[in-house]
Amino acid sequence: MLGRRILAATVLLVLSSITSVSYAQDWIYTTTKGDNLWNLSEQYLDRVSRFEALRKLNGIENPKQMPPGIKLRIPLKWVRSNPVPAVIDELLGDAQLQRAGSGDLVTLQAGDEVYLGDQIRTGGESTLAIRFADDSILTLYADSLIRFDHLSAHGKTGMVDSRLNLIQGRMDTRVTPASGPGSRFEIQTPSAISAVRGTEYRALVGADGKVSNIEVLHGKVKVSGAGKHTLVKRGFGTQVAEGKAPIKPRKLLPAPELSAFNGPIRNISELVSWPVIEKAERYRVEVSADEAFDIVQWTQISEYAKAALPDIADGAYYLRVRAIDSLGLEGLNSVQPFLLDAHPQPPLQLQPVPDQVLRGETAVLQWTQSAEAQRYRLEIATDAAFDQAIVDQSDISDTRFDTADLAVPGKYYWRLTSITATGELGPVGISRSWQVKPAAEKVEAEVGASEDGKLVASWRAGSEEQSYQVQIATEETFENLLLDQQQNEARISFDAVEGQVRYLRVRSIESDGYLGPWGTVQRILPIPDYTPLWLSAGAMLLMLL
Repeated sequence: MLGRRILAATVLLVLSSITSVSYAQDWIYTTTKGDNLWNLSEQYLDRVSRFEALRKLNGIENPKQMPPGIKLRIPLKWVRSNPVPAVIDELLGDAQLQRAGSGDLVTLQAGDEVYLGDQIRTGGESTLAIRFADDSILTLYADSLIRFDHLSAHGKTGMVDSRLNLIQGRMDTRVTPASGPGSRFEIQTPSAISAVRGTEYRALVGADGKVSNIEVLHGKVKVSGAGKHTLVKRGFGTQVAEGKAPIKPRKLLPAPELSAFNGPIRNISELVSWPVIEKAERYRVEVSADEAFDIVQWTQISEYAKAALPDIADGAYYLRVRAIDSLGLEGLNSVQPFLLDAHPQPPLQLQPVPDQVLRGETAVLQWTQSAEAQRYRLEIATDAAFDQAIVDQSDISDTRFDTADLAVPGKYYWRLTSITATGELGPVGISRSWQVKPAAEKVEAEVGASEDGKLVASWRAGSEEQSYQVQIATEETFENLLLDQQQNEARISFDAVEGQVRYLRVRSIESDGYLGPWGTVQRILPIPDYTPLWLSAGAMLLMLL
């Protein structure tokens, strides 16, 4: 008796499994007001004559009057199937479409349709977004090649069958949830097949085409390779080598912590950084104008936890960063919005050089011509904060400005802002400074004798920061120097010599090393030689004696 019960339960379990499999291949339609089997067959099935078989399958006694809410089982093979194209939703850069059959090459544009068997190849620094009949979106990145192996829909049921072959490169997908058993979205690579419904994931084919990476961000993906299957859940990834089973799914690296931007970005190549992610070998950094990143304006792989933003047009953007592990599996995304307002860029300042000191002359400011500017705003101030502005002009179309009216000695700061033809002001350029000092005066030395018999050269002392260079030579050209020294004192003493004319000159040295002009050259006469007179006087004295 017990054996019979077990057998009966086993039979029921098998029948239940068979029924579940059978139902899995059926499309379940819920009737609405006004439905009947005839118009349902005409609208959804491969031929109208199916209505009688449909009535019998579902036990409908009055096929002309069906109340709303009845669930009808419709075998999937009875549902009409028709080819439907995919559409190029957006395109940035260049991409080519190769038509199936004819082999014709077409330069793609937004709005172009893609049919069964067509291939798309993207150029460098290009991305495109492809929209399918069920509104699923696939983003194909630069240097990628994809073939469309199957593009069909089951009439007006909403069920779409899309099967693609990623031969080279990388892609992202956001797949619309399945609306029935006929819904299918499948990506094949040289080493793997991934089947999904209603999920978001990424696929990459390595440079040699023998390794594929699959990373799941939402939902689940069934990944197959070498006849083996694995289910990859949200937040995990797997790698499939040619002829091998998928590796055990590993957890994707966490999203980097990006700080919110503090106001608009006003500088080109603004540096952004984030904390280092453990086990990250690299980072992918991307910029897009839309939060969904259907199209990516810029992408970069960085070996460090930082990157410089690109020089792109002003506007609202999103920054996306993720870590990459040792297998090349890319982690979870971190996204931050930012506003770029860096144009028109200020020109480059040429003259004077930063912190240049001018002696007894005024500065002529010079800068480069900005391609984006029609005119410039020039600000000059006597303080680094520009609170004490002495020049503020916004109508300068030239690339130079003479500061002859600012001859007063002092330190000045200047900066430039570009202005477009429409009056848009760009970011303020960097501040530079220059300094005007009085011209150094000539040092006029006087030579005299001291009480100890030495000669002394002296001159009027300057500021405490000044020092002096003193030279004594045997020629007025000062080629043969007897003395060349730097000193702080405004005098120098030296021995008197006999029989040699010497020359002396002095100049000031400022604290910043600036050399003043040489003073008047002083001619130092030798001590007279009285020896012949003494000899003559001695001889005369002897004669007198």
